[in-house]
Amino acid sequence: MKLLACMIALAIALPAGSIADKPKISRPMIAALEQSFENQLLKLWPDDPASIIGIPQGLYISGYGVVFTSQVNLAPAPGISPFHQTNTKEDVTRTHQKKMARLPRLKEVMQEMLLASAASLDPVPPDEQITIGVSLYNWYWEDTTGLPAQIVMHAPKRLLVQVKSGLADKSKLAAALSVQEF
Repeated sequence: MKLLACMIALAIALPAGSIADKPKISRPMIAALEQSFENQLLKLWPDDPASIIGIPQGLYISGYGVVFTSQVNLAPAPGISPFHQTNTKEDVTRTHQKKMARLPRLKEVMQEMLLASAASLDPVPPDEQITIGVSLYNWYWEDTTGLPAQIVMHAPKRLLVQVKSGLADKSKLAAALSVQEF
């Protein structure tokens, strides 16, 4: 009876599965994708680049998937300084228009990064998510009308891999891709 009680207590105390069942997501694997994401952001507008305020950071959350985040200023503008003491209405308007014009391309690159990273993350289970979140940096004086503060995209790894390998078309991705703007 004591043996049975000990076995039941032990079964309750131990998590289901073994350590061997857990995905093995290495830090170098995540770091390579962080670097790739940063490079993608830097190449967006080579003649007038966006500023990466927060370098991309990635992490694996067991049972959920992989999450990458970054903070980007889509249209760097001159700040207040002794040489540029005020921002004119034209500065505010020009910066706002540039950011609005750049949003669609940023979203495309985020989706491309989802597809590329899913194909590179073999150890992540197919039912888990690949997520990319970008916070958009704005100066206090900017007009942020119509601009999100953050864009978050995620989809199941299985679907991302199927679309990347041509086993599913992009219309399936469009239906399953979650895009949230805050």
